[in-house]
Amino acid sequence: MEREMNKTTLQEEQTLDQLALTRDALLQHIADSQIAPDYLQQQASRFQRVTEWEELLLAAMDPEEGWLRAFVAIHRPEGYSGLYRRHGSIEYVRFFVDWQDGTGYRPIGLAHFKVCDQPDEQEKAGQPRIRRLSVPFDAGRYWGCVLDGLRPQVKAVLSWHRVPELDEAYVPIFGNAIESRICAENDESLSELVPFLCPGTTPADTRADISRHCH
Repeated sequence: MEREMNKTTLQEEQTLDQLALTRDALLQHIADSQIAPDYLQQQASRFQRVTEWEELLLAAMDPEEGWLRAFVAIHRPEGYSGLYRRHGSIEYVRFFVDWQDGTGYRPIGLAHFKVCDQPDEQEKAGQPRIRRLSVPFDAGRYWGCVLDGLRPQVKAVLSWHRVPELDEAYVPIFGNAIESRICAENDESLSELVPFLCPGTTPADTRADISRHCH
């Protein structure tokens, strides 16, 4: 049993090493403003839903204000290209809504933010960086669905470096997807949920991080 566990751990470490090497190679092309060659993109495509660096924690609807919200955790201090905003890479989140009318998920909007290596800041904080992203949606249609006894559902897809496709079935290499029927009245109520999804944060930390980086 112990040998099997050691073997599994070794395989996981080797996979993580391969991921890190692949990501570093992609970052080099980003820094040089070059498109990654086909062989490198094919190598990266072997992986799916990698959340070691960035992770979508929460997706929700805010029908009071007419926004779809998503919270993203940046787990590592490095691996995003460059230092202190000299260079950086982009995190994308595409939002979809299923109005429960039989047509399935429909694309609503795309949000993004730039992320950079910040080793000193995160080592001191000892916690992930939290980002909030929002896109407007048709709140009137939402309330109409509710009055008809329907419960609309939101889906958010996070993808590092690559813009998520308009197809809701798109599977990111670095990133993940979340489906949710969570409704919230304001950002503060959503911020209260983040620590339960991402240990190491507190509501106050989350709100402070959001206020610094999201407007």
